[in-house]
Order: sequence, then structure tokens, then C-alpha cells
Amino acid sequence: MISELLIVLVALAVGGALTATGVSPWYWSIVWALLTFVAGQAALAWALRRRMGGVTARIQAVMGRAQAGMQAKVNRWRTRQMSDAKTAEAELAKDRDAMIAEVQAILRPLERYRLWIPLLGRQLATMELQFAWQRKDWKRVDALLPRALLMEPLLVCMKLARMWQLEAPTEALRKVFRKATRRARYGTTALVYATFSWMLLRRGLVDEAFKVLVEADTKNEHATLKANRDHLANNRVRQFSNAGFGEEWYALWLETPKARPQRIRDNGRYFR
Repeated sequence: MISELLIVLVALAVGGALTATGVSPWYWSIVWALLTFVAGQAALAWALRRRMGGVTARIQAVMGRAQAGMQAKVNRWRTRQMSDAKTAEAELAKDRDAMIAEVQAILRPLERYRLWIPLLGRQLATMELQFAWQRKDWKRVDALLPRALLMEPLLVCMKLARMWQLEAPTEALRKVFRKATRRARYGTTALVYATFSWMLLRRGLVDEAFKVLVEADTKNEHATLKANRDHLANNRVRQFSNAGFGEEWYALWLETPKARPQRIRDNGRYFR
């Protein structure tokens, strides 16, 4: 990165100038050069946090406002018992795309800083990946995945889900799963365990899926994981379900929620 190179050059210039002018012996010049480098890194990190903090706040505001609007529509439709699911889904998709376009407009000006700020390109790729995933833009997802920072469980699950869509071998899935869970904090990997156990089950590896869920119970406290573990322990494979994770699970596009039949309430308006 250009900024990193500049910091190194400035640090070397400071050390060299101090030695050349006789202000300090060479060993103290090295110390001052190192301190200059550390100070430069700290200043760069501060500037990045400040810049990205403001951008993140704007993005959260846009997404919060858009999601609140979509939820309000869903609530109105429920009250009015809207029966045209396709129209409702199309309208929500239109609102979602408008939200994504607004967020991308916020992120676009940051592109010019990619060569100056370390990891900025990967951070932008990570943000864009989530939007591409929502739109099911698989070509863009495949381009972004190698550059994204897969630090969050949902992002790891997205990678697993995309590998599943591309029919990746079980060993490749296992490698990603192990890397994500090896040193994770307690309570952060429930969705990762749920996703991988679902995949093992779909490939007929019931015993391994059970072992994964037993391990999951030592690293997470989640009712759905416990229920699925008990189902497999008691030979109730068909009752395995990750529906308890709600939208987190269905956002991976591995399953669709089962439609619930709507009750039609007759208010007696035809007999007035």
C-alpha cells in the first residue's frame, strides 16, 4: 500500500538524517526511526477508524430506515391479509435493491483510497459481498469471496453455502468449517455448526453430523443445536431442522421457509 510505503520511507529518512547530521549515534537513530514508523502506523489506524466509523454509521442509518419501512409494509399486509405473495415479494425486493443502491453510493467514493489504506479493499469487498448475496448475484459473489474478510459467522456460512451450491467436496467444506471454529469465542459459532451439520446430513454422514452437534454444544448455548443433536441421537433424522435460526438460516438460500396457510377471517360483511 502507498501509505505503508510512505511511512517506511519517512521512518528511514528520519533515521538517516539524524545519523548524517550527527544529532544522534546510529543506534539511537534506529530507535527514532522505529518510533516514527510506529507513530505513523498509529496515525494511519486512527484516521482509518475515524473515516470508516462515519461511513459505517451512515450505512447503518440507511439500512435501519429501509428495514423499518419494509417491516412496516409487512405488518400492514398481515393486518389486511394480503394474499398476493408474489406482488409482496417483488415490492420488498424493489425496496431492498433501492437500499443496496443507496449504500453502494456511500461506499463508492472510498474506492479511491484503496491504494492508500491497508485492507480497505478487503473491507469494501466484504460489505459488497453481503449485498451481492442478497441479490443472488452469484457471479459477483464468486469474484468477491476470495477478497472478503470472513470474520463474521454469517460470512463464513455464506462461503460454505456457495461451496455447497457449487457441489464442493465434503473435505473442502470440512476445511472451511474447522478453520472457522478452531479458535472462535464461545457462543459465536452456532450458525456455522448448524450449517455444516445440515450439509453432512444431506450427504448421508449422519454419524459425523451428530459428532459435530455434540461438539457444538460445548461451544454454544442454542436450543436448535440441542434439539437437532437429540433428534439424531434418537434416530429422528427427518425432524432435524435449522428453522430455529430464523432469517439468519434462510438468508443462506439453502432452504426456504415453509409457507403457513393463512386463516381467512369472515367479518360478516356479505350479510349486512
